[in-house]
This record gives sequence, structure tokens and C-alpha cells, in this order.
Amino acid sequence: MNVAIISLTGKGAQLGIKISELLGKAGHQTDMFSVPEAARGVPGVVPMKTTLRATVGDIFYRYGGLVMIMAMGIVVRTLAPYIRDKRTDPAVVTLDEGGNFVISVLSGHVGGANDLARQLAAGLGAQAVITTATDVNGAPAADVLARDLKLQPESPEAVKKVNAALARGESIYLYTQYSLPLPESDQICVRPWDRLDEHVPGWRVLITGMINIKAGDRDLLLRPRNIVVGVGCRRGAACGDIIGEIKKSLDAVGRSLQCVKSIATIVNKTSEEGLVKASREMGVPLRGFGPGEINSVMEVHGLAKSEFVMLKMGVGGVCEPAAMLACRKGRLLAPKIKNSGITVALAEEESGWWD
Repeated sequence: MNVAIISLTGKGAQLGIKISELLGKAGHQTDMFSVPEAARGVPGVVPMKTTLRATVGDIFYRYGGLVMIMAMGIVVRTLAPYIRDKRTDPAVVTLDEGGNFVISVLSGHVGGANDLARQLAAGLGAQAVITTATDVNGAPAADVLARDLKLQPESPEAVKKVNAALARGESIYLYTQYSLPLPESDQICVRPWDRLDEHVPGWRVLITGMINIKAGDRDLLLRPRNIVVGVGCRRGAACGDIIGEIKKSLDAVGRSLQCVKSIATIVNKTSEEGLVKASREMGVPLRGFGPGEINSVMEVHGLAKSEFVMLKMGVGGVCEPAAMLACRKGRLLAPKIKNSGITVALAEEESGWWD
């Protein structure tokens, strides 16, 4: 995680250096900011050129986490204009400049602020202050489960309701099509997938990529991010056409669009405007692979070659080998389909996508 450490006093800046060292040892990247008078003479601390509010506004979505060494009231007033949604807001934790308390302020579960607060508290010998209901009651949380296993909730509202049920001490019933490293909890009752039609007295959590599942009013669908879409396309292919072909391919195998974790193609297509827009609109990365890699994986998997593509691109194919390269633990779920100068193939990981 990239973390910005922000302080307002000399003592806070010194604590920021200690925090930066702790986080660096844990593999985080850090930048430190402070007011000019506090930053002066403190190595590595960048003096703020504008107000605290303007500085936070500038960096708010550039970092995965903010560590703010100042009074909670200042933090609340500063963050207020920039907060949008817990699924996109960065993790925010607050410390007093004495390093006595580490408070999880924003995005405790999904953003990881609770974990960050605990990590800093352990390293500083401080007290972590966690106020999310599931944590206070020692219960698991649906959004933490989804985050840790790279699952996409179909309904954020259902996530809130499942978490509320867990905080009340109720049991939930979990059905999964996959073998997963699930957390141990007396409140999570793992049930066999083939008993999905049974009646249970509480909320159900269904972990599946299939779109033919009939979800009820007390069902939370979690989609695994385990499918790579390989795409080849003619120059100038439109974003809407590319996404349309992707949806057709997914529908043909009964998988949800929310299962897509990336789009893969040949490296010289990664600047193709339609592909770039499609990846941005779908909220997934666009990955490119070189001709050598593509031809090599075609040989390994015995993929069918196209003489036309070989003449044009120097490779025997694009969509199938690109999908397999970006999904090395997976299998070819849907072979190449071609329409209007766009080719699409799907590769799926049945386990290990959460690593």
C-alpha cells in the first residue's frame, strides 16, 4: 500500500519518521508531509505548499492510505469534502502526536484502515481504536471476506445487511462452488453447494461466478475475480463493440461480468483507444504480452494458429494465448469467438486467484 503520512507539528513529524520506518519494513511505500515550520530540518518530510485541506484534497485518491497525526476534529473537518464511498475511499487512521492511540477513521474494512491501525499500534506500543460493529463484537465481516478472497459483491446494500446480522450475533449460511481458505467462525455455517435449495433461517452468502443462480431477498452474491478476457481487435474497434463481444462470450458460458479481473492482448494493442476505454469502463487493468511470449504459449497449449494474424502481427493468434498468459493457473474456459474484427477468449482460474 502507498501511504501518505501527514503531520502538523515538529513532534508529529518525528513520529511520522518512526511510522514510515515501521511501514517500510512491512513492505509499504510512504511519503511524509508536514507544515513548513515542522518539516524544516526533518529529513524526508515534504513541506506542504498549501493548506492542509488543499493538500489532502490533492493526494486523497493518490494513496491507498493516509496516516494523519493530529486531533480527530481536524481530521474530520479536513476529510469531509472528499469522502465518497467506502469502496473507493483510502484507508485513513489518526494518531495523537504522542503516539498513544491509533484510530481507524475511514474505510476500516474494505480500505484496510482497521488492519493498518492494528499494525501501527503493535509497532508503536500504542492502543488501536476500532469502532466497526463486527470488530467490536468479535464477528467476521462480509466485506473483509470479499476483500481478502478477491470477491466482488453484487450488492453493496446486501453487504451492509449481512454485516449488521453478524454484528447482532446471527449466523449466516455460506455456499461456495470453490475450495476456499475461509475464516473460522461459529457464525459462518459453510454448507454444501448441492444443498443450495434448502431453507435456512438467516442470510445466505453465495460465492459463484454463475449467472443462472436465483438470488433471494436474503442472499448476498459474491463473484470471484478469476476470469481473464483475451482480446484481439482491428484498428479503430469501438469500446462499446469490444465490451459487447466480451459480454456475449461471458453469457455463452454463464459467467458474470463481475468475474473479470483483467483484459489481455498483444503488447502493441495496449494503446488501442477502444481497448483502453473498455478496460477503464470495466474497471480492470489492460495487460500486454510480447510476440515471443504469445508464440511460446501457443506451442505449449497447442492453440490453433491463424496465418492471417501471423502475417499481420507476427503471432499465430492473440486472444487465446494472451488470456492464458494472464491466467497462468487457469484453463481456457471459452475458445476464440470472432465478430466484426474483434476476437475474444476467456481463461478462468478455479483456485488461487486470491493469492
